Amino acid sequence: MVTRGPAGPEIGKHLSRYRHIATVLAEEGLFATIDAVGLRRVAPPRARLHGTDHQTPEQHVRHALERLGPTFIKVGQAISTRTDVIPPGLAVELAKLQDEVPPESFEHVRGVVEAELEGSIEELFLSFDPEPAAAASIGQVHWATLPDGTRVAVKVQRPDVRRQVEIDLDIGLTQARWVADHTELFGRMDVVSFAEEFADAIRGELDYTREASNAERLWRAFRDDETVGFPQVYWDYTTSRVLTLDRIDGVRLNRPEELDAAGMNRSRLAERGINCYLKQMFELGFFHADAHPGNFIAMPDGRIGFTDFGRVGRITEASRDRFIDLVWAAVNKDPELAADTLIAVSDNPGADETGLRREVRRLIGKYHGRELARIEFGELFGETLGLIRNYQLGVPSDFALLLGTLVVLEGVGQALDPNFDFATVAKPFADRVVADRLRPEVVAERVGRSWRHTVRVLEQVPDLVERMLRRASSGEIKVSVRPTGFEAIIADLHELVNRLAFALIVAALVIGFSSLLSSTGAPGWVQRVGEIGLVAAFAVSFWFFGSIILSHYRERKKH
Repeated sequence: MVTRGPAGPEIGKHLSRYRHIATVLAEEGLFATIDAVGLRRVAPPRARLHGTDHQTPEQHVRHALERLGPTFIKVGQAISTRTDVIPPGLAVELAKLQDEVPPESFEHVRGVVEAELEGSIEELFLSFDPEPAAAASIGQVHWATLPDGTRVAVKVQRPDVRRQVEIDLDIGLTQARWVADHTELFGRMDVVSFAEEFADAIRGELDYTREASNAERLWRAFRDDETVGFPQVYWDYTTSRVLTLDRIDGVRLNRPEELDAAGMNRSRLAERGINCYLKQMFELGFFHADAHPGNFIAMPDGRIGFTDFGRVGRITEASRDRFIDLVWAAVNKDPELAADTLIAVSDNPGADETGLRREVRRLIGKYHGRELARIEFGELFGETLGLIRNYQLGVPSDFALLLGTLVVLEGVGQALDPNFDFATVAKPFADRVVADRLRPEVVAERVGRSWRHTVRVLEQVPDLVERMLRRASSGEIKVSVRPTGFEAIIADLHELVNRLAFALIVAALVIGFSSLLSSTGAPGWVQRVGEIGLVAAFAVSFWFFGSIILSHYRERKKH
């Protein structure tokens, strides 16, 4: 049977699962959500409320996701950091999602391990604890010992989880398309792209070799760092459904009483954890994206250990630079730079720029007169995400994930140590990134990249004009022209072409003299020529840009 409801004919493909989802939502009192995602036709006519009347709507959302299983729990965890899209209260509640379920029987675990590793557990391991150390909806962890005596953690996937997740992903993508076409539930967020990215991410979590690659990348980056611990991957004991890593012992950071009982230095743990994250974000551009305190372990030797590498974030150079600009604007009380940064990173050309600038001035004004150490960056990032949501700016997902993760991290740091100073730890990284952006070779490389892009665009102009004229001559384009005021337009075009040509020449000079300056093994006079030429090229650049600004100022005075 095919049920034609608001979500379309595909609803019959997984009818029983659709009905289960709608029933759980109804039992949690989430009738507005049922209507918003087009599930009214399959919802039960009457449902007994699950839980108590004293629960908030946000708590009912969390409970519904926990009841619906692994895919929905992962959705909640993924969107909990997107406070540019959802209200802060819901984000806080979703951050509490618990992925804890009864464990699989050891016979099921044995079957998966022996089928994947092609041998009996007794032959593969010196010991293998039949009782799981932890059990989640996708898999569970068992302590084991390799034949050489290495103590490891073996993560084993549940037998039937892939089929259930694929059904839920199919439903999720169908509903995302319906929501995008029929509602504005998530503002400017591209819900279809989010659903596709999420599907790829959770399929990655189902393939333990991808999680292993994430873990190994971070292990290689930090294996010589004596302040943190990342587990090594044992590839001979790892497949798409079995993951074997070093066992990391210690106390999880979400157990403060045990930390105190073990005599752990909470302040040092917070500093080491944030330091490691900032290195991941601003040096690697690749970071552990599941910043739940339960995923961090205070190791007996004082290091902070990382676990669970299914979710990672990747930061583009552009997003990193925009973020640094935002922090720089806050530190230097520059609301115009902060607003320019948010507008530049936004994909919404119709955003209320005047209102945004007013709100940014208010936000930055809160920190007027404060020393760097007294700026609460978690609050700053959280309010920035609120502005992004309220003005529907539609920022890139990596930029939003970066801000959201840092909000969570400052919260983790302050939970460990109420006096934790995020700004003091973060400032050296920001200074280093800013200094790196101003190095001559970096400036030259960026100018060269912009120049090459400009040349590519200019090369495409004749073809674009030819195609446009061809379409116009065939009647596909109708052009109405009134031949008045062309003299001013032609004069402006002449000036624009002259400026563009001059800018390309200056860019070429900067690149050429920078190459001379950075060349190794060249005679001293060559580097001297490079220094003088680079200074001269920058001087001409400043004169050129000054003339543009002066010209713009004169035009404004005329009008």
